[in-house]
Amino acid sequence: MLAERLPYGDGEVAALYGDACNLANEEIAKSLRDANVVIDASTTLEYPRQASTVDDLPRHISAFITPNGNSAVLLAEDGMRLTRLRTLEAQYYRAVIQNDWGKQHLRGNLGTFWSGASCRDISTILPYSRIMVHAGTLAEHIPHISAQTDAVIRIWDLDPSSGSTAVHSVEIYSEDRMNFGELDLFMDEGVERQLRQLRAAALPNETGGVLLGYYDFNVNAVVVVCGLAPPPDSKSTPGMFERGVSGLVEAVNDATERTAGVVGYVGEWHSHPPNHSAMPSGHDLIQLLHLAFGMADDGLPALQVIVGEHDIRIIPGRVLS
Repeated sequence: MLAERLPYGDGEVAALYGDACNLANEEIAKSLRDANVVIDASTTLEYPRQASTVDDLPRHISAFITPNGNSAVLLAEDGMRLTRLRTLEAQYYRAVIQNDWGKQHLRGNLGTFWSGASCRDISTILPYSRIMVHAGTLAEHIPHISAQTDAVIRIWDLDPSSGSTAVHSVEIYSEDRMNFGELDLFMDEGVERQLRQLRAAALPNETGGVLLGYYDFNVNAVVVVCGLAPPPDSKSTPGMFERGVSGLVEAVNDATERTAGVVGYVGEWHSHPPNHSAMPSGHDLIQLLHLAFGMADDGLPALQVIVGEHDIRIIPGRVLS
């Protein structure tokens, strides 16, 4: 890690050997807290998620190259750290799932065989020239973004055959945090906007679908990434919604594949009709009970999100031993 932000061409680099997640190490903790900006180039999931839980760290920026070497990604917190890497990661995944460029974006990952070391554990061979292209792009942009105060999600996609580069900037939304006992639940306003748009398109009928996200018990969190639209065989009236199954497994598997195995099923969402709040009905509570028992087989809590006329209610369900 760098002990301080360096200007172009001069300054000294102080190398520290140790686990950056171990803030009990006074030397590491002091180095991080004394920095102006921390650049995370580890490609791990653990460090940026853990750093997002620590309030007195400086602004963080994550930069990495995708497994196939065709893309570079930069996630930058805002200057006040109101938008942290945790929610930028989730919103980046949503963009990967929902955009055409995301289909091949993380292709080339070596699956979920992780042994617990660093840099996703398994090495692969990439052309040195491609690494240098992305390294130059990131090195050029990180100082400029560091000088700004806004949060940033930016992706550079390189076409190896032509040498052209497409740049994708992702709109960023604020994050809501809710405490559910042992777990914190995080869902950004982009998810709420998406679910409200799906509700509005179905009115006066109810609608719904599945929720995608991920659990991280290292930081005791569940993160909602997005909701899926109702399968075409769903049944919908102004008084009820029954989610179908046509194409659903394929849609969830596609999201998981696009995000290198990170994002998957975490629960269900549905809407209520006009002039109704998100207060759960008896049928909603019965559904939550079934969800909780189903997810308990994997030791996971279930989530139910209800979208009402003016409010959204998030209800966790967990089987206690």
